[in-house]
Amino acid sequence: MTEEFDVVQLDVHHLRVIRAIADTGSLSRAAIALGVTQPAVSAQLKRLENMLGYQLFDRREGSVTPTPMGDLLLRRTAALLPQLDKLLDDIEQRVCPSGPPDVVRVVAVASALVAHLPSLVTRLWPEVSEVQVVHDDHPERLLPLLAQRRAELGLVKDYPGHELEIPASVDTAVVVTEPTFVLLPEFHPLASNEIIDLSELRDESWVMMSDSSATTFTRYFAETCAQHGFSPSITHQVTSQQVALLVVRAGAIGLSQPICDPRNHGLVTRPLRGDVLPRRHILAWNRETFVAGRQAELMAAVVEAYWTEARTAPVYARYLDSREP
Repeated sequence: MTEEFDVVQLDVHHLRVIRAIADTGSLSRAAIALGVTQPAVSAQLKRLENMLGYQLFDRREGSVTPTPMGDLLLRRTAALLPQLDKLLDDIEQRVCPSGPPDVVRVVAVASALVAHLPSLVTRLWPEVSEVQVVHDDHPERLLPLLAQRRAELGLVKDYPGHELEIPASVDTAVVVTEPTFVLLPEFHPLASNEIIDLSELRDESWVMMSDSSATTFTRYFAETCAQHGFSPSITHQVTSQQVALLVVRAGAIGLSQPICDPRNHGLVTRPLRGDVLPRRHILAWNRETFVAGRQAELMAAVVEAYWTEARTAPVYARYLDSREP
């Protein structure tokens, strides 16, 4: 060791940081789990390693593994952290048994609804001074944060046959079940159609978000294509929606939430015939938190925000009008 270490300096925050890094296998995923930024996790780890005089994790190609000293610290503190968290939960319930915290944390997957949540929360609970939103396209990493009471609200999605596993302490409500639209370049022969059959796209090149081959939605998409008699050719994997739009403009086919109308010159969105690829938007919360007392009111506000937003997307609005009796 480079200097004398005072064990009193090792607090519960340090334990949470190293536990999150070990559980997720990377600093970026640990940051999502903790609801902070990746640089903050990196700085906390560096300070702790400097304090101890030992390296706790080996970092290689974006992943981390505990060093012998890191493994020792994790094993020795494994039983301690749950007890400390339980103690803090008991204290919190006694100090603030029903009211919202000053800062409300929201965990969410990509959706046009996410932008509405901060204003909806502060409208329902004026005593809330700030709403922080953490985004992650893997809902299975978000729901445990609600169960652990490290977030107050969640907005996630799932798909038929790929329903989410909901923690025992978490309640959910379906905001809406919506269709999936396809995104095409305006010069595509099918762009003039009001509705497209998925099988008509069997010979197309598709664009998906990065590491999409491992995502639940891509498995769901591939299974649906198989039901229509083909296997999709995913020739582009991109890191952002903006890049995906550029690839579609050049000739590939993409998928889109109908409420997310790109309105970019050179692109069109179209519904798929037969309501294929439906998805559910789900509001989630821990039933033991302040949300449970007014979840019905919050749910109504989220539903209203969705349909207001839907009517501003021209293609989706026409689709909805065509389905009205």
